[in-house]
Amino acid sequence: MEQGSVLHANHEGVHVLRFLGDIRYPLSPSVDRFLQRLFAAGLPAGFVVDLTETKSIDSTNLGLVARIAERMRKGGGSRVTIVCDQPDINDVLTGMGFDAVFRIVESSKTLPGEVQALTVSEADCNAVADVVLQAHRTLMAMNEHNRETFRDVVAAIEQERTGETFEG
Repeated sequence: MEQGSVLHANHEGVHVLRFLGDIRYPLSPSVDRFLQRLFAAGLPAGFVVDLTETKSIDSTNLGLVARIAERMRKGGGSRVTIVCDQPDINDVLTGMGFDAVFRIVESSKTLPGEVQALTVSEADCNAVADVVLQAHRTLMAMNEHNRETFRDVVAAIEQERTGETFEG
């Protein structure tokens, strides 16, 4: 399976991330680093996640998307919009409770602005594991269904990494 890619655009402080193709966990450290730099520079005026050209997206990257909403909410920012016209991905989003946290729409005008691909760099196993763990913890915090769904994943990663256990 060919690795997907992530594009970024900014128009008047509204940031857009467009996920293209098959979005899997090896991309997550690069996406996480990008988001950390972005939010360190200040709270965006708005945020849009475009999944219209996404073939598939794993739970780690969904956790990173959930973290965007969490950071915007904690900072007093606007509600994040997800644009997705694919019924199978929309079913996953709804099943995970994203519709309670995000504004999900099927189409949107493309925002003008310079579009750039996120730089994808190799990450060591520890960096990948850290991002996977934090992304799944974010998903668990969204609702009880996700807590039950990802409890074993988080416990296994924690046990493998540090021997600590998740209480929850």
